[in-house]
Amino acid sequence: MRLPAIALLCIFAAACLAQQPTADLTGSFPLGVYWPWERVGPGAEFCGLDKWDYVERCLDDMQAHNVDSLWVVNLGIAELPDLAQRVAAREMTLVPALGELHYQVDWRRNNWEYLERESRRAIEAAGSSPAVLAWALCDEPRSTIVEEMETFRGKFHEWGATQPAVVVTMWHDTVAYADQSGFPVVCPDIYPFFSAGNPNGPNTPAASRAWYRRHCMVATEAAARNGKTPWVMPQAYHEVWGPWSYDEQQDAVILPGGLLHWRPPTEAEMRWQVWAAVAAGMKGFFWFCYGAPPADSPEAKPYEGTTFPPSMAVTEPTELGFPGALIRRDLETTPQYEVVGEVFGALKALLPLLADAVPAKQPLLEVEPPGWTGAFRSPAAGRDFAVVVNDDTERAQEVRCWAVRPTDFRDLRTGNVIRRGEDGTLVVPLGPGDGTVLEPVAQDAG
Repeated sequence: MRLPAIALLCIFAAACLAQQPTADLTGSFPLGVYWPWERVGPGAEFCGLDKWDYVERCLDDMQAHNVDSLWVVNLGIAELPDLAQRVAAREMTLVPALGELHYQVDWRRNNWEYLERESRRAIEAAGSSPAVLAWALCDEPRSTIVEEMETFRGKFHEWGATQPAVVVTMWHDTVAYADQSGFPVVCPDIYPFFSAGNPNGPNTPAASRAWYRRHCMVATEAAARNGKTPWVMPQAYHEVWGPWSYDEQQDAVILPGGLLHWRPPTEAEMRWQVWAAVAAGMKGFFWFCYGAPPADSPEAKPYEGTTFPPSMAVTEPTELGFPGALIRRDLETTPQYEVVGEVFGALKALLPLLADAVPAKQPLLEVEPPGWTGAFRSPAAGRDFAVVVNDDTERAQEVRCWAVRPTDFRDLRTGNVIRRGEDGTLVVPLGPGDGTVLEPVAQDAG
């Protein structure tokens, strides 16, 4: 007997309600990084440090850059308590993506006996640690296994997890997990900056920005219609196919025969990725990724194949001025990471307003290109505000805006009031890729 669609939806909703964690993510707004744990040991060895001394330095470094959460992939259950203790001591939060639980391994799929055993071990290892914000059950599960992932999510809570379970998805699988699962977070990884002339993705700065912004909005809209929280994993890396090496500064150099697939984002593009996502309604960040690859590949074979035009392979050593992550192998920071620290610091001051914000019913401003805006309301504060972004990642701009209602606005980053001109416009000065939050002064409480 076939059940009507409405009956199936009711059964799905009831199952989700019965399998919800006792803790939720309401009001959370993680400012985080994604950290491949398999790079930690080699990184410590390169620096001549004990592994946990190296971890302590990294955590202190994150705090110094306003990072308050870390998504750690391929962490072993045995090391979870030690990491959680160090994270909790700094009042940071952790999303463990444990190597033993990663679902998208053929022999683990539907292997509930194994998954129950390892899940219970992980939950016991974490104990009552306040560090665990959520559990990541899979990296980039495809939409073809969304039903299996939903089963795993439900069982994971039956086995004792009190914190939410999450996944990070590729952009083309994100809507399926928003619409067809009970995962409370919609988290796409969106890496927009493909190399010049690359046929596999947007390959100009303007096309890359449009692509990133569009997929942020697709994710936040999918989250809104399903009552979920939107996070994003933006791009802080590059990818070389073929031979490459580190130079004396620990930055990457493409060697003859190698080619660049994803290119390093500029400092302004790092800043822009944050503000554009906030303007789209995102409520959390985990930069991919934190630590640089532990070893270069100077002996790799020159690229061959049909994925890229042969002309994309370099014929001379080509310096990238970037290690492929936020920090270099020697723990030195990159200019891109310094930008992350600056923009996360700006967001921290605004989190009381941003954390519970929902899209406003009507816009507050009309913005002239290269500006872009999103309008929001904080139900808890009873305040409306607009996020304004400079879409030009090469030049500072005086972004021209028109208020929907006749009012001046306060820039909540600077505290300055922006007065309307005689023609009714407001001018918002913004650096390359920068953004800010504007609030109508008529409702400004202070």
